[in-house]
Amino acid sequence: MIKHRLCSCILGFTLICLGVATPLMASEKKNYPEALKKIPPLMATQNGEVRIIHLTDVLDFYNKTCPGTVLSFIAIRYGVDTLFGEDTPDLDDLVVMSRVGGGPLDTLDFILKGGNPANRTWPPAGIDRSMENYVLQFYRKSTLQGLTVSLRKDVWSTADSYCSSAAPTGETAQQRRTDLRRFIFQTLPAVHPSEAFEASAVYTFIPWGSMTEPEMRRNIRHQRRQHTETQEG
Repeated sequence: MIKHRLCSCILGFTLICLGVATPLMASEKKNYPEALKKIPPLMATQNGEVRIIHLTDVLDFYNKTCPGTVLSFIAIRYGVDTLFGEDTPDLDDLVVMSRVGGGPLDTLDFILKGGNPANRTWPPAGIDRSMENYVLQFYRKSTLQGLTVSLRKDVWSTADSYCSSAAPTGETAQQRRTDLRRFIFQTLPAVHPSEAFEASAVYTFIPWGSMTEPEMRRNIRHQRRQHTETQEG
């Protein structure tokens, strides 16, 4: 029943989270649904200090109660907790790769980079909010172990089928958005993440090569510039 409801509700996901998140400049706190406040925090260490990261911390920072942020926070916590098991997660020991933009990208920025607007990650072409791209790969450097968390196929295939047809308008579109928000903000937080996501078994990997943060940012800027020039040409 939960999976069926999620399939129906997720259809309007890409219609809701199209805006660019902006940092919350004041210290005011929004009145979030109780279900969101009760989502367990991600507890981890970083730079030798303990961090307790609540979903509401991410929402406060970006000043945007986006379904994509809620969905991605649950997925990230699911992946990190599964990978580290009984050990306290160490964000300095973690590498995450994403194929999806929007909420997941902003949420990862906040968790791994502190959410500094100056360090915001801008996605290259090919990174978008399509359901098929909703894949996150988690790698623990010290143990050479990893796992993949992805949106359940029965969820994104239904969404893609919907999006390929004429987009609903008027009352139908509004009802779709209302149903989606109700599910993600009220129902999903109360069930196990496996109702929405699939997590692979933890596997061992061998890495070759490396990429620093400045190198990644430089490559993204170059790729975005090339894409813009191609579009304009």
